[in-house]
Amino acid sequence: MEYQVTQSDIRLLKQGVQEIFLRAELLNSSYKILDSLEGQIISDNYSQDNESIQRRSYSFDLIVLNSSFGIGKDKKIWMDKRVRVYYGVKSLRTSEIRWYLLGIFCYVSMKYTFSLQEKRLSVTCADLMALYDGTLNGQLGGYGSSNNPPAYAAQSLTIPAGEDIRSSVLAIVKEAGIENYIINDIKKPIPYDLTFETGATYADVWAKIRDLYDSWEFYFDADGTFIWRKIPTGLDEPVSFNDSLLGSIVISEDSDTKFDEIYNVTEVWGKVLELDSDDRYAETSSYNNQVYDVNYDSCSSWNDIDNLTQLAFKVTVDNSDSPLFTINGLSPAISIYDGDGIPLKAGVLKKDTVYVFRYRRLTDSDICPGALYLLGQFQCYGRYVEESKDCPFSVTNLGYEIPQSLDYNTLSDDAACYNQAQYLTYQSTAMKDTIQLTCLVIPWLEVNTKIEYTPRYNHVTSQYIVKNISWSTGDGTMSITLYRFLESFSYVYKNK
Repeated sequence: MEYQVTQSDIRLLKQGVQEIFLRAELLNSSYKILDSLEGQIISDNYSQDNESIQRRSYSFDLIVLNSSFGIGKDKKIWMDKRVRVYYGVKSLRTSEIRWYLLGIFCYVSMKYTFSLQEKRLSVTCADLMALYDGTLNGQLGGYGSSNNPPAYAAQSLTIPAGEDIRSSVLAIVKEAGIENYIINDIKKPIPYDLTFETGATYADVWAKIRDLYDSWEFYFDADGTFIWRKIPTGLDEPVSFNDSLLGSIVISEDSDTKFDEIYNVTEVWGKVLELDSDDRYAETSSYNNQVYDVNYDSCSSWNDIDNLTQLAFKVTVDNSDSPLFTINGLSPAISIYDGDGIPLKAGVLKKDTVYVFRYRRLTDSDICPGALYLLGQFQCYGRYVEESKDCPFSVTNLGYEIPQSLDYNTLSDDAACYNQAQYLTYQSTAMKDTIQLTCLVIPWLEVNTKIEYTPRYNHVTSQYIVKNISWSTGDGTMSITLYRFLESFSYVYKNK
């Protein structure tokens, strides 16, 4: 859960002297404390990265004092052991140590070094995602009809079209044995069958579901809770702290500008749409009183159209705002939406062009049967141009386009492709406007936090988002990479 910062935390950072402590608890796979490691750890490194599903990593060197530090089931170093790490700061006023949880980690690799002076063990750890992404296994089993597994999503390694996304994610989370989770609701269905080959990991499944729509993320937080959520834009997040804190703890800053991999225009090519035998196609249509009317054989009721059926037809007239749709003159006509569930604006559907739609049944009644959702022409496509005046790399400021073209064959409608293009352009413009700070360790700091800072090289106060952080406990200082937050980016204000 997110740490709630208090004035006591702020006062600790502003102390003239920092007395730092480390606590490393050895846990079993049920998170019961078995022992302590901190007395033997002589150096460590901790990091967070908001672009990795293994959000946290930790490595340390310790002095081998006895045989308990060997590698084995009855030793402190083994596959079923976990390490829970805390960073401590002592209050000069009360002499109490305030402990900050950094994360729960799994052993990944170990290396022994022997010399005349000491025996040293170097250990690399990853957060709990390593248990589910293939680093430390995490593969779904190969299921057959005789196995009778408990969760439908894992029985055939298929998640069927139409299933609620949150329910599908939750089924996989429970199948993985994860007990603590926060899964936000995307409020959209699985648009097409998702099939997974033998050997796929739980993280592969989550990633494929995540990539059905733009800018979602999953990871484990510091206390080992699985998080599934929309990537925060920073618009609604408060400023966690500003120069009143940073001014007293920043040691140095480095602004490193690069012009490579900057793109102010992104086009995304999505899924190629194919009509199955149960789908419908018409060579033409009529358009009267904002209603597209299409003739399909053997259709005398809305109940004759199955949920998620793809309907394709040629548009003969450009649409006006909020067009409707009917089949063979059926009443009532139903709304046509884009992939985000927004009524179509005028001119989206062009004359003499074939479009593919998906019918979604909303009720079992003919009175209000469902709605039609635009997927696109036979290949889904979206193009976004960054025009923000505040972005130094925008087309508006540069005066020319720097385009990139990418294939995202998981995206199954034009709206999803456009949204992804918008997010990728944000990544390759706004998130390239970065600054690196070296400061005293802020132990509660998380990536994607919004802060306010005045860089010393230009003295312009701006808001920034934390991109990644790292530190070594013994040094008492941390490195932070920030990118500048700008509300004028459409990715930010259109996702409010």
